[in-house]
Amino acid sequence: MGLFHDQISNISLIISIVPLFLVVLLALISFYRLYFHPLAHVPGPPFASISSICIYAICYLGVEGRVLMYYHTKYHTSVLRISPDAVSVSCGEALHQIYIAGGGLPKDARYQNFRVEGHDTIFSTLDQNYRNRRAKAVLSLFAPNRLQSAFDKDGEIASLVRRFIARIEDEKTKPNPRTDILDLSSRLSIDILTAYLFRKVYGGLAEPVQCNSSAKEGGRTKTLHWANKLSATPFVLAIVAFGRFSLLPNWLFSAIFSTLVGRLLSDEEVKLSMQSVSRFTDSVLDADHTNLDTYQSRLRKAGVSRDETLIQCKAVMFAGADSTAVMLATILFHLVRQPEVRESLRAELAQHPSSVDPQTLPYLRAVVREGLRLGMANPVRLTRMVPLNGAGLTISGYHLPPGTKVGAAAYVFHHNPSVFPEPFAFRPERWLPGTKETHTNAQAQRIQDRDTFPFGLGSRACLGRNLANHQLYIVVKEVVKSGVLEGARTCTDKIDIIEWFNAEIKGHELEIAWQ
Repeated sequence: MGLFHDQISNISLIISIVPLFLVVLLALISFYRLYFHPLAHVPGPPFASISSICIYAICYLGVEGRVLMYYHTKYHTSVLRISPDAVSVSCGEALHQIYIAGGGLPKDARYQNFRVEGHDTIFSTLDQNYRNRRAKAVLSLFAPNRLQSAFDKDGEIASLVRRFIARIEDEKTKPNPRTDILDLSSRLSIDILTAYLFRKVYGGLAEPVQCNSSAKEGGRTKTLHWANKLSATPFVLAIVAFGRFSLLPNWLFSAIFSTLVGRLLSDEEVKLSMQSVSRFTDSVLDADHTNLDTYQSRLRKAGVSRDETLIQCKAVMFAGADSTAVMLATILFHLVRQPEVRESLRAELAQHPSSVDPQTLPYLRAVVREGLRLGMANPVRLTRMVPLNGAGLTISGYHLPPGTKVGAAAYVFHHNPSVFPEPFAFRPERWLPGTKETHTNAQAQRIQDRDTFPFGLGSRACLGRNLANHQLYIVVKEVVKSGVLEGARTCTDKIDIIEWFNAEIKGHELEIAWQ
C-alpha cells in the first residue's frame, strides 16, 4: 500500500513539474530568439521575434500589408523581422536581389499550400525543372505580338468586350439601375481568358441573372446568395479564402484543409460552382484536337497527363476570373468616381485613330498603371528563402542567414508616401512625365517603375501578365469611348481590400448605380 502511495506521489510530482518545465523552456526559447538568434539584430516587434503566431494571425485576418507598413514606419527600417525566421523588406534596391538576380531566390515551402486537388501547378511547384517544362510549353501564347493579333477589333475577344459593355447598357435601362462591376468584370475576364487560351468560351457573360434562386440542402430549401453572380465565383472565392492559411507549415495547412474541405464541399453553392468549372474543363480537353494551338494541347504535347492538364486549366481559370477582374473593377470604380479623369481619357482617345496601340497612349497608360498600383493581384509578401547551401544574403546592411524567409509586399511598396504622395488616392497624373506629381524628376519616375510590381517580379512573375494588361487597356479604352459610365455613381466611397495572398474586395461586390 505504501509503495502504491509513493507511485501516486511521484506521478503527482511529475505532473506538477511539467508545466514549470514548459514555462522555463518557452522562456529560454524566447530569450534565445530575442538576443542570440542569427536574426536578433534585425529590428521588429519583440512578440514577432518570439513566435510565428502573430504573422499567422495577421495573414488570417487579411491585414498583412497594412500591419507590415505600420511596423516598417515605427521601427524606421527597410528590413523588418516579422517572425523568428522571416523578414519583410521595403527597400526597392533589394527587389533585384530577391526576385531577379540569378533567377531570384527559391520559393519557400509556403507555395506547396497552393496545390490544387493534390497536384502541383506552374505557380505552386518548388521544382524548377517541373515548372520550366510546363511554362516553356505555354509561354509563347502570352507573347505581346500574338496577343495584339488576338485582340483585333474584328475578333472574338473584341466581341466579348462589346457584350460586356452591352450588359452594362442593359442594366442602365432597368428601373433603379444598379450593377456589380466586379461581377461583370469577373464574367468578362474568365470569358476572355478561356476564349484565348482554350479556344472555348466559358460563357460568363451569357449566364442569366437568376435572382432569388434556391436549392435543396439537407432537406431544407436554401437561398443561393451567389445565384445572380458568375457561376465560377464560389469556386474562386473558396480558393482565395484558403490563402488566409497559406503561411502555416505544410502539415498544419493540410490538417486544416482536410478539416474544412468537407464542410466547404457540403455548401451547395460551392459544390455547384466546382461542378460547373469541372464540366467546362472536361469539355475543353474532350473537344481539343492536338493540331489546335491551345494552352491544353501544348501541355499535352509536353507530356503532361490529362488529369494534371485539367488541374492546370482550373488554376489558370482561377487567375483569370479573380486577379484581372479585381484590377479592372478597381479602374472602373475610380473612373466612375472621378469624371474629370474619364473626360481627360476620352479627350485623349478622341485624338487618335481606333487602330492605335492603346498601350502607347500616355494618359490611358497612366490610368491603367494607377489601377494596377491600387488593385494589386497579390498585396502580401511574395516569400522566398535564402538558400540553405549559401553564405546568406545582405540587404540594407542586415545579414540574413541561410534559411531565412524574405519577401516584399506590394501593399507596402505601392502605398509608400515617399514614392507615391497621397498613396491611397487614384491619381493617374503621377505617372505622366513633367507633372508636379512626379516632381518633374526622371529619377522619381524610375523609382516608381521599380517599386510597382502588380504581377510579381523576375522569372517567377505571373505568366499571364501580358494577357491581363492587354485586357485592361482594351476594355478601359472601349468602356470610356462608349460613354456607358456617364451619369453613374459608386455605391461606396472606397474599395476595402482583404489582404490575403490574392487581393479580395470585401463582400466580393462593387456596385455602381445611375440616377
